[in-house]
Amino acid sequence: METILIVARHGNTFNKGDAVLRIGSRTDLPLTLDGREQGRRLGLNLLKNGLKPSRFFSAPLKRALETIGEASATIAKAPKIEIADFLTELDYGEDDGLPEEEVVRRLGRVEARETNSDEDELSLGKKVLQLWDRESILPKGWSFLRPRVERLRNDWQAFATKLKVDAPGSTTLAVTSNGVARFALNILDPEFKRPESVKLAPGSFGVFVQREDKWRLLDWNVR
Repeated sequence: METILIVARHGNTFNKGDAVLRIGSRTDLPLTLDGREQGRRLGLNLLKNGLKPSRFFSAPLKRALETIGEASATIAKAPKIEIADFLTELDYGEDDGLPEEEVVRRLGRVEARETNSDEDELSLGKKVLQLWDRESILPKGWSFLRPRVERLRNDWQAFATKLKVDAPGSTTLAVTSNGVARFALNILDPEFKRPESVKLAPGSFGVFVQREDKWRLLDWNVR
């Protein structure tokens, strides 16, 4: 009996041409029209791939709730949406709500100061964010997030174990944000290969399946 966990990122919160901001838990933006359409496509894509969730979990933020709401509207007799606080996006502190270029430069300045680098702050900031998106390596400017990141690793493992014990054979959809979704990969055994990038695009999802008492990753960043 296979237990399936689908981890999805919410849809777009910015329209094309809008200034892109670093949005964390402090900024509760709704979806754009395109973001709502991504939520609907999420539900349709799951059905197309034979994945009909019997349990829905969401972060309490608007962008996640609206995404899972649109997805559930495509599924007949969709289950009630349950709130899971651990799915709430990271709190990026002073960077929350700022234009992305400002965030990149600040992270670059911190990195340069901590490592005595004379590299341009913009290019250095881009490098540390690339490492964050590929491998979840925290920039030094976000070192305050380390306790939350460590809790997230445990939270995802506890969540996956609870699904396996309480609802064996079920298919669960969990909608969250990019900063949190990546740590779902920690439910995998070290022997299983991780994707090249841990980042999920808006409206995309990853699929985990529990077999022989181990979680395996079937796919990641599906759109």
